Amino acid sequence: MTPPVGDAFALFLREQREPLRAFLRARGASDEDAEDIVQDCMERLIRYRQHPQEELKLLLYRIARNRLADRGRSPHAAPHLPLSEHDLPTEAPFSTPGPLRQAESGQMLNALRQALLKLPERCREVYLLNRITGMSYSQIARHRGITAKTVEKHVARALQGLRRELGADALGMGGEE
Repeated sequence: MTPPVGDAFALFLREQREPLRAFLRARGASDEDAEDIVQDCMERLIRYRQHPQEELKLLLYRIARNRLADRGRSPHAAPHLPLSEHDLPTEAPFSTPGPLRQAESGQMLNALRQALLKLPERCREVYLLNRITGMSYSQIARHRGITAKTVEKHVARALQGLRRELGADALGMGGEE
């Protein structure tokens, strides 16, 4: 018997609390700020509780990155480490992409989502933990009860599958890693 949506959502939030806190701490948030942001993210995520867990996870970390950036812009913010280069905007912060750019982005996201869904479940999960949540191979290994070498193999397999489905150029990988 599958748990009701509310129970599955509550379980999802409990499972994500510590990895999300670690993600924020790794990006320079204090313990107190990380806890505040985690709580805020989880409250904001409630309105999306009917969505699939993979989408919820991506959204949860997007909210967290945005909240962390918001805190950095606050005049009362404590100094913190800069966000990783993957978190920096590629365009001016107030520019709005035109309709063509929005359509292309939507198509790319849909293609990426489809390619991710074609990966084996464990491989996809490990890849998302590394690339989306920012967990290190050793953190993922501890979190999932596998070796760091196995994590490395899952990430390599995921990259290979995504390259095959999307092409190296679509992922911005060129011909080399």
